[in-house]
Amino acid sequence: MRRGQKCTLTATGGIRNDTCFQGTVPDYYVDAQSVEDIQKSLQFAQQYKLPVTVKNTGHDYRGGSAGVNTFAIWTHNFAPDPVITENFTPDECPSPVGPVVTYHAGQIGTHLYNSLQGTGYMIVAGSCPSVGPSGGWIAGAGHGIFTPSFGLGVDNVQQMKVVLPNGTYVTANRCQNKDIFFALRGGGGGTFGVVTETTTKLHPDQEYSYAFVQLPVPDVRTANEVLVANAERWSEEGWGGVYGVLDVAGSPNLVWLGYNANLNLDEGKASLKPVTDYLKSLPGSEHLITDFRTLPNQFTAQNDPALLSILLPEAGVSLTRSSRLVPKKNFQTADGQKALVDALMANKFGWGAVIASPTNYTLAESDQPGGPGESSVSPAWRDSVWHLTYTTTWDPADPDATSPEALASMFQEMSEAMDPIRAITPGAGAYQNEADVYEPDPIGSFWGEKNYARLLTIKKQLDPDNLLSCWNCIGWNVNDERHECYLNVRGIGPSN
Repeated sequence: MRRGQKCTLTATGGIRNDTCFQGTVPDYYVDAQSVEDIQKSLQFAQQYKLPVTVKNTGHDYRGGSAGVNTFAIWTHNFAPDPVITENFTPDECPSPVGPVVTYHAGQIGTHLYNSLQGTGYMIVAGSCPSVGPSGGWIAGAGHGIFTPSFGLGVDNVQQMKVVLPNGTYVTANRCQNKDIFFALRGGGGGTFGVVTETTTKLHPDQEYSYAFVQLPVPDVRTANEVLVANAERWSEEGWGGVYGVLDVAGSPNLVWLGYNANLNLDEGKASLKPVTDYLKSLPGSEHLITDFRTLPNQFTAQNDPALLSILLPEAGVSLTRSSRLVPKKNFQTADGQKALVDALMANKFGWGAVIASPTNYTLAESDQPGGPGESSVSPAWRDSVWHLTYTTTWDPADPDATSPEALASMFQEMSEAMDPIRAITPGAGAYQNEADVYEPDPIGSFWGEKNYARLLTIKKQLDPDNLLSCWNCIGWNVNDERHECYLNVRGIGPSN
């Protein structure tokens, strides 16, 4: 954008006779389909000091899988069929860890769920079917609709294999290369190496309680109060999914979509009675959508039409968002709830609370801080109820909406919209995979000072030339040429 070069095309706008420039799209790609392909690519980049970006599906709201004048390693086609091992022993570890599935760099969620259908197992992976679980998803923490009961993605990983920036191929787990294992599980994608293979825990599949509720609401504040008042209880009861007050066809709607591995159907209905009673009391309640069911397995849950209708419209859309992990303490007093409702009312974007914190998961002793399986995600994940998000979109074919001035104003407004929430959640964090592009405190929000210091040391050891880097990544340089298309917002961005 600082070059003044843009291509205001849209998927629905038809063919246009325009000149398009390269923008942030890398100049060269390697279609890496093996470990050897990745090793040779990184050795080539080392030889010629080429900045490297790594891309699987490219599902990255902050642009980490692209960069100006970069050499891209594309792993999307490195995706042999996943392999189940019934009683897996990680390399150089003394004992087995139980059933696991091993999948490679290019695997995406939909293929992984398909491969597990009918096996009697389920897995913690992303909700969106296009997400690559072996890539940025796991590197940023990894949440999904079942993380409240089964933990974050980083908690379930048993072993990873990675090509380091110098081309060395190593195995990392709780018994060897522990610093690398720590860094790959939360340190951010495209930073420490190119992950080729991930082995993660399998859980017995089961039935799940399902709830979908939706109705336009005339009084947004009351709707917010109902949702905030019940949030901590819903989290403790094991609900995963999303709810909030969202704009639907120009009208504020209360939307509640949840999945529960702990409650049966009658218990699930009782759990949501405060919100259904509220909606039934409203004018127009004859249009209330309520769908309570028992789903037979994870495959059915991950392919739920309501879930996909929320997630899939984001594909190929120009959007930005800001987010915050909201701690339990903000829900535990009347004053705290009021402050949270006031902050929600201060934004104009509508809001969604992704309930994906590991609230019902007990972190293994080995993975506690200081243990061999410690991950580098923000400690805020362990004490949060909501991953709160605000989102806005724009038409990429609208020259007014895509001017540098308009975009800078929009990104600034979106970032600042989360400030009232940041003000009442000091010391909390954010999910880096769905974070504000111009997050004012990336170190504190994504990792915490202690984790960041360790990550920076590991980064300097593994990649002293900083060949692998991206926006707001560990050890990044804001004035690196690969970031020059970013705007300067809130004083964060390339120097003019």
